[in-house]
Amino acid sequence: MRSGIGDYTRHLLPYLREHADIEIYVEDGLEDPLWDQERPHLARDLDPRRYDQVLYQLGNERTHAFMARMIRAVGGTVMQHDWVLFDLALATYPALVRGDAKGHFLALREGGLEQARRYRRNWSDRRAQRMTPVTDAVQADLKGTLLTGWHGAEPKGRWTTDQATLRLPASGVTEVAFDLIVERGRQVRVLEGGEALGDARGDELRVRPRSADMPLLTLETRGIRVTREQRSHGDSRRLGAFVRGIRWKDQEGSHRVDLSQEAALPIVPVNLSRDRFELPLNRSVVRFADAFIVHSRYVKERILRERGARTDIGILHHGSETRWRDEPRAQTRRRLGLSPAWEDSFVVTSFGGVQAHKRIDKALAALALARRERPNIRLILAGSIDKSDFDPHERVRSLGLQDAVHFTGFVPEEEGWDWLHAGDFSLNLRGPSSGGTSGGIFQAFSLARPVIASDGYEQAELPDSCVIKIPLGEGEVEALAQVLVELCDDPDRRGLLEEATKKFVREECHWPVVARQYFEYLSDFPKPLVTRRKLVRMKLGFPRDP
Repeated sequence: MRSGIGDYTRHLLPYLREHADIEIYVEDGLEDPLWDQERPHLARDLDPRRYDQVLYQLGNERTHAFMARMIRAVGGTVMQHDWVLFDLALATYPALVRGDAKGHFLALREGGLEQARRYRRNWSDRRAQRMTPVTDAVQADLKGTLLTGWHGAEPKGRWTTDQATLRLPASGVTEVAFDLIVERGRQVRVLEGGEALGDARGDELRVRPRSADMPLLTLETRGIRVTREQRSHGDSRRLGAFVRGIRWKDQEGSHRVDLSQEAALPIVPVNLSRDRFELPLNRSVVRFADAFIVHSRYVKERILRERGARTDIGILHHGSETRWRDEPRAQTRRRLGLSPAWEDSFVVTSFGGVQAHKRIDKALAALALARRERPNIRLILAGSIDKSDFDPHERVRSLGLQDAVHFTGFVPEEEGWDWLHAGDFSLNLRGPSSGGTSGGIFQAFSLARPVIASDGYEQAELPDSCVIKIPLGEGEVEALAQVLVELCDDPDRRGLLEEATKKFVREECHWPVVARQYFEYLSDFPKPLVTRRKLVRMKLGFPRDP
């Protein structure tokens, strides 16, 4: 699959083939020819007895779900790219998403007692959030039109919860009309001061508020139930009525409420993803594999603690190529369409998904602080954007950084190399972490770009010769801002760091070096002990769990 680990495997394979004969096995449905006309086999047809080793390239990806069953059945050596296997576990065992009795049992089996407790607490918190009303005193202090009880905006409207409140921003209001979609079995009415003004007739509800000046109204839905379809997707939201439009009349005519605006008290739903970094859910992998290869001591120590027994584990760097170029950076920036103001700036590039756990909020705050002293510092965010936890575009606007931050959206790996070369430095913060070494860091190394990283988790082990580490927690923003200013002012230091990066790649993490280390580990690791019973178990285990 085209993913971080998929790209890793594509880069590793030709070098590893210099040492071993290799055949590729994939899940059913993915057996079409791969890159360079590679012809994979189906995993269900694997007979491990034909091979000296079975090697899994496995990480926290949903498409790796089939491997967890294979490992439980036949063992083998796991290249474990992540300690946290939350997404893989949810794809392997859908009952974890539903949260029924089987889901709680699987949380115990895959995570142990402490993770099972956290899983149970997560579901309890969901219920508490649904059932706890917002007090009148809190509502009275809120500003804006849409106050409480509004789920996120959708293209054609938005859902309410059991009670959604709004305050119309007008005086002399004579009538309010709601355009609704009401599910069968539910009743919707409008309240003002706890007293009913009217009930929905079909999909329309019209009322005359008692207070004509900025009336505070509540849209109440009764008869809500979380549907089976919602539960099958782990969606425990209380969905009341779907509001397609709200209009009001006053002396100046008819007006419409902007339903896309932010609610004064947004609903931040409790879901399993809230605790994803505390739910590794990896025992099917960690306890049943025969041996491991990992990128850091951070992951090795956790595997050893979980297994509590002697285990063969090898540590090696993520691989990297030697792609550095002679093309002037200013020329690359022009070719990529950046404005002239960028050509002479100190540019930092972050390559990879724009996600909250990569501490993009801290990076933007530090950029704003650094630009008070050096307005020529700029940031490229090259990767797809995840707005589930925070909106980076909105943060950029609020900090006044529109001219200093460039979003590329998703870019293919090859185009990402251009954006890395266009920068003077690379940025890759983490916290919390899944324990996976960032491929984006080693992509930056391949372009001879040093990296600013977090001084924590697996990133603390990156070489000081080409990585500047920023402490997590208090003072993080100030420390990062200071580093940006210092690097902006010191091109000689940047040059030395680039040369150290090239040396590190050539000597320690070039793909031929990494492939040789793979071969040495696999030659020393024990061969998987496979019986006919295990093979039958593997084949029976392939159908997806209900």
